[in-house]
Amino acid sequence: AVLAKVEQTPAEAETGMRTLRWSNAGHPPPVLLHPDGRAELLERPADRLLGATVGSPRHDHTVSLDPGSTVLLYTDGLVERRGVPLDEGFEWLRSAVEDLASRGLTLEQLCDELVAALGGETDDDVVLLAVRAHPEGRPRPVEAGPSVLPADLADSSV
Repeated sequence: AVLAKVEQTPAEAETGMRTLRWSNAGHPPPVLLHPDGRAELLERPADRLLGATVGSPRHDHTVSLDPGSTVLLYTDGLVERRGVPLDEGFEWLRSAVEDLASRGLTLEQLCDELVAALGGETDDDVVLLAVRAHPEGRPRPVEAGPSVLPADLADSSV
């Protein structure tokens, strides 16, 4: 599993920056798509699988997210192919994300295009989760939902 959250301190909020914090327990590395269209695999040492060793420490990793950055979490079905080294699958994904970046796709379109690029050639399930840090100075996309959280969700004491 990959456990992840996006954080934003008051100081980061002033500049639109955010921090991605994640812990990896055996899933492939997240992909970070920078606003300039460059895609990067966030390869960090993975911890043991969840439940494999009771009491094993978990390690967090962090990376700064500029406004407009996109993070992709995915299952191994997206990059594993019979007879193909896993590193080639990771490079295919990184390259495909970069190629799609210039098209200005919504998150849903980006995920759909990546799955379509597989051409049905997968032996495993494929799950994608995409998160985009809202680019400052641009209108909020409709699919992002309300810009202000309901009071019961916005209360930081909960």
